Amino acid sequence: SDKMDIRQAIFFRLHDCSSSELKEIIESGIASKEETILPGLGVLFETYYNSLSSKDELLDKLSHLLK
Repeated sequence: SDKMDIRQAIFFRLHDCSSSELKEIIESGIASKEETILPGLGVLFETYYNSLSSKDELLDKLSHLLK
């Protein structure tokens, strides 16, 4: 199928973004309060989470944020 899934669309949109460009995209998306940004942030989180060799530190930090 030629239909691009959300992960592919996010990676296509963010391909070769610098860290400062990513920061701008993430922060402006969060500031907009638009729920449409959530899938993109979810894809970024999934990619980061899957890249971690040890997930314990991240999970501890997230757990503390949710208290």
